[in-house]
Amino acid sequence: MYFKQKYKQGVYVVSIGVASVIFLLLILQGQYIPQSPYLIPLSMKVNYAFALCILIAIIPPAIVEFNNSVWLKQVDKNLPRLLRDVTESIRSGMPLVRALEIASKRNYGPITQLLETAMVNFNLTSDLDGSLMWLGESLIRPTGKRMTTILLEAEKSGGRMLDVLDTSMIMFTSIEEYKDEKQSVVGPYVLMVYVSSLIFLFIGWVIISQFLSPLAHQNLNIPGVASLIGKMLSIDYYKSIIFWAAIMEGLVGGLVAGKITDSKISSGLIHSVLLIGVTVVIFNILIA
Repeated sequence: MYFKQKYKQGVYVVSIGVASVIFLLLILQGQYIPQSPYLIPLSMKVNYAFALCILIAIIPPAIVEFNNSVWLKQVDKNLPRLLRDVTESIRSGMPLVRALEIASKRNYGPITQLLETAMVNFNLTSDLDGSLMWLGESLIRPTGKRMTTILLEAEKSGGRMLDVLDTSMIMFTSIEEYKDEKQSVVGPYVLMVYVSSLIFLFIGWVIISQFLSPLAHQNLNIPGVASLIGKMLSIDYYKSIIFWAAIMEGLVGGLVAGKITDSKISSGLIHSVLLIGVTVVIFNILIA
């Protein structure tokens, strides 16, 4: 199903509300008390808890946005098929209404149920214009509205119906081919977002495990080392900085990936969830 705007808003409000309550409970229980010069949590358990709050806030919206994105892509993919089948049925001598009724028994993804409902409405009201316009509105996509408008205009064009439908079918097929080509072009850029996050985590692991940790455990009797170590803050502080930098990179990078692929920032929430999850797992295994 497609989640409409009011349901999406409800999911956002509930998710952010639950995450905020958990965040406040952690603070009220004294898990996080800012202390100078450390203004971020030093305990990785607290950092993981706060990261969990972020995941709780964005996972349900991410699922909703991902579901809607898949639904809309299925509509775009099946519209040319539907128009092609209707055109072929009309070419064989069927009227438009009969061609649509036969099409409603076939599988066109999320279009099928809406098309079947539209034909039931037509059988009850005999209002083809109203039924098809309702179908176009229910398909959400502008291409859905264009298709139903084309079908209505083709019905009114009489003997030129097949010419109108053939031209429209070519146009819809070209649009779908363009979208497929676009996805293949932008795919490497999305992969780059994931690779950049992994590279950042690798660099963070090298800095902490190969530089800061050995330096913090150096022999203080070595000349010059004592003064350098004395200027260092807690090693946990540097771990927390790198952890939250990786979390922010994963969150923002995922949103950028959504903008690249679907031209919507909210579509990138699913990428943000994956990147933040990978960050937490890698930190828990390799760095913490």
